[in-house]
Amino acid sequence: MSDLALFDNMPAEYKDLLAQLEPDTNASGGSKQGGTNRLSIRGGVFRKVVNGQEVGELEARAINIVIVKTSPISRMYYEGQYTAGASNPPSCWSASSAEGKPSGDVPSDTRQSVSCFDCPQNVKGSGQGQSRACRYQQRVAIMLTDSDGKLKSNAVYQLSLPATSIFGDDKKKMGLQTYARLIDSQNAPLASIVTELRFDTDSSTPKLCFKPIRVLAEDELGLAVAAQKDEGTLKLVTLSIKPKEVTSVPQLTDAKVPSPAPETPALFAEEEAEVEEPKVKVSKKKQDAPKPDVDLASLLDEFDD
Repeated sequence: MSDLALFDNMPAEYKDLLAQLEPDTNASGGSKQGGTNRLSIRGGVFRKVVNGQEVGELEARAINIVIVKTSPISRMYYEGQYTAGASNPPSCWSASSAEGKPSGDVPSDTRQSVSCFDCPQNVKGSGQGQSRACRYQQRVAIMLTDSDGKLKSNAVYQLSLPATSIFGDDKKKMGLQTYARLIDSQNAPLASIVTELRFDTDSSTPKLCFKPIRVLAEDELGLAVAAQKDEGTLKLVTLSIKPKEVTSVPQLTDAKVPSPAPETPALFAEEEAEVEEPKVKVSKKKQDAPKPDVDLASLLDEFDD
């Protein structure tokens, strides 16, 4: 990758486009629905899902993507055991785990606690085994490169990351936070980099690892800028949950009672996996990005196998 042009050597038109990319601090953990395309990782396989229907599988264990936007890290609590194909919307949730409290639209009768930190579902062992019943996850809006590794399509997909794909300090198998901080340390927007997304074959549950491949070419950068500014992209990473409706018991009558309408499939249901949640330390001090000790070209060379 030594022949890659750095940002400093890019033409003025490229730099103008680069300046239009927004910094994405949600990915690094910092503070600075119809027609939805999703990329599922159910069963350790990349699956394209459109309008709730699976339309194809990607056979590769690794794909190249561009991360154009991310949501804050959220939390979800599902009551009862997950059953594949069954409707099971979350009982309680927080659109931003940093706020430390359930979202305002959580029904009062299913809200587990006024504070996430004191919640009984946030206690180790409240879930299966020694895991926590309330789980972390993060929505990411991504674009896919073609078979030649080039970004040509403007299609944007929603990807829901489990906790094991977000946290972790392994520099060889980086989760999103560690990876985003690494890219940020090079003063490069996350959306300006082609990223390899690879399944960790050593993990018993679907876990993704992130690795930098190269910077975008000027025509590719234009697609990323347009996608990042599109309102549809924002909707992909915005957490919007319709609480499960609680119906009252009808009184006995001679009239026939109509059968209830089928429920909408649960949001994120297929991504549920019983995994051990990482310990997250809450600190009042802002977590600094790692200090850069190499330039972007050297960074890419280091990850070039």
